[in-house]
Amino acid sequence: MATDLNSDSYPTAGQLERTIAQKVRTLYRNQFGHQPSRVDCHLLGNKLVISLEDVITPIEKLLVEAQSSSLVTQVRAFIDEAIKPKLQELVEEISQVRVTNCLYDTAIDSGCAGAIIILANPPQVRQAKSLAKKK
Repeated sequence: MATDLNSDSYPTAGQLERTIAQKVRTLYRNQFGHQPSRVDCHLLGNKLVISLEDVITPIEKLLVEAQSSSLVTQVRAFIDEAIKPKLQELVEEISQVRVTNCLYDTAIDSGCAGAIIILANPPQVRQAKSLAKKK
C-alpha cells in the first residue's frame, strides 16, 4: 500500500474503507430503495473486498416465497451486472485509482453479496496516528 506519512491530505486505510462502505450503502438505498444491513470494506494493497448483508429487496423475497426462485436468479444477475459499473465509478472517485476489474455476485439464499475490486495501484493512504506512535 502506498503511504506518505507526512501528508494529512490522504485518508488512512480505515477512513477510505469506511467512506467506501458508507457510499455503497447509499448507492443501494438510492438505486433499490433498500439498503444492506451491513457493508464491510477491506483494502488489501491494490485489492478491495466489499461484503454486504441483507441485499435482497422485498420484491425479490416475495418472489422467492412464491416459488419463483429462477426468476429471482435471473433478475438478480441483471442487477449484479447493472451495479458493477456504478460500484466501479464510486470506488474510482473515492480512491482516486482506476479499477481494472470488478467481480460481483449475490447469494440469494443468504441475502449476501460480495465484490472483489482490483485497482491499478494501491491508493495513496497515510498511516493512522495510533499506528505511527507504536513504532
